[in-house]
Amino acid sequence: MPTVVLVLLLAFVFRLPTLSERSVWMDEAYSYWFSNLSWTALWTQTPFYETHPPFYYSLLKIWTWAAGSSEAGMRSLSVAASLATVAVTAFAPRLLGFGNRYDRIGFVAAFLLAINQGSIEYAQQARPYAMQTLFATLMIVASAALLKRLLIDARDSAESSSLKLAYLPAGIYAGVTLWLHNTSPFIIFGNWIGMFGAVLLFSTNRRRDLIVSIKALLVALLIWAPCIPIAFIESKTVAGSFWASISPKMLTWPFTLAAGGKFAFVPASVVAVLAWLRLYKTSRAFAVYVVGVVFIPVAGVFTASYLIKPIFVTRTFEWIAPVFLFVVALGLFLPGRMQKLKFVILPVMALMCVGQDIGYYRSNTQDLRGAAQYLASKYQPGDLVMVYPNELQLGLDYYTRDQSVTLNIAALPAAYPAVDMPRPYLQSNKGAPSIIESDRPQIKALLAAHKRIWFVGKLTEPDNNMNVISSELYHALGMPLSSADFVDTPVVLFAKR
Repeated sequence: MPTVVLVLLLAFVFRLPTLSERSVWMDEAYSYWFSNLSWTALWTQTPFYETHPPFYYSLLKIWTWAAGSSEAGMRSLSVAASLATVAVTAFAPRLLGFGNRYDRIGFVAAFLLAINQGSIEYAQQARPYAMQTLFATLMIVASAALLKRLLIDARDSAESSSLKLAYLPAGIYAGVTLWLHNTSPFIIFGNWIGMFGAVLLFSTNRRRDLIVSIKALLVALLIWAPCIPIAFIESKTVAGSFWASISPKMLTWPFTLAAGGKFAFVPASVVAVLAWLRLYKTSRAFAVYVVGVVFIPVAGVFTASYLIKPIFVTRTFEWIAPVFLFVVALGLFLPGRMQKLKFVILPVMALMCVGQDIGYYRSNTQDLRGAAQYLASKYQPGDLVMVYPNELQLGLDYYTRDQSVTLNIAALPAAYPAVDMPRPYLQSNKGAPSIIESDRPQIKALLAAHKRIWFVGKLTEPDNNMNVISSELYHALGMPLSSADFVDTPVVLFAKR
């Protein structure tokens, strides 16, 4: 349809600014590093210190063979996934079999997704969130289509031959979603709770419909089965001191992200609630399903984070945006007062989203590129670059790989990944050990062997509670000669007097 082409073009245009200009941040440096490992190392060694499944890194490894490993090359995989999600959202009414008159709902939802700040941001990151959103959206559309066939199309037939393989799409897409991120089980749990609730409450043939729904779930679990041992290993690498903190206000964050930012949150939420209430009056089965797929994963992650270990990170909820915006679009076109106000509400929401997008384009992120370029321009033969935490070396290596200057880098206490060292580890990263007192001799030896020391990382100031590195640097070399900050990546120069 011409309208879908236009909205896809709009989505593409909104995902271009800062795509290559913005420096990779630490997590994207991980993506580059992991995708450049051998297949054996990626699948057999990384689960012991990395908290994400190796599937996305494998896709990125293949993708960059053709697209290259520049910022835009790596991120283009996420751009492609994001554009595909916009297309699926646009065609959702037809995929659900609702007919042409519902096309406008899919178009409006796709339009809002095209200018959605969260969707744009994660389309511009070489991370798995855009890909997870695509397959979660496909799963939700396929699951809703299956429910429609069970509860509406086949309600008069106890044994319908057309249902024999109808469960496969939902199961396949759910299985791939599970491979993309270790929080995906919460998505699948919510999806099937919604399906089971709709069947148990509203099906006229519960036994048949439950069996079909269970078959779809079993397909998903069968596809995920090889990844279960990896997920179990990776769950142990999430340290109890993970940096996320949990508070009740966080329950609204996924929906703020889905709405397109804090400005669009209020009108989008009001329209979504009114849409759900209207949907409950006209199609209670689908209203129950929407509650399951949208709210149960959020509640599940929040509960697990509060009772067990913190895993609540807002970006892991990007997948909610398409289904949330579809409900918003549905609310704008359902019969009632809202339908008359849509020509006011929709432009207001669009303007709010664009304002949020402009704010994102202007925002600063970790500037590993700037840090690497600064070091390369001022580095002298005989200098040493000390890096702590050791993971920062991955970003420096990414940006210095093609430079003529080769930096002598000493990652402390050891090069990444430094696993199984007898000491605490930083946050959830089992490849980044912390500095301890027994590292002093190593640091002293490095300082004694070099006249100029560049330190990349955060130092504690004199007279404060200094860590081992800071105390040795200030004691041996005095105050730094210069310093520069590249958005959470300070670079400090010390030299012997």
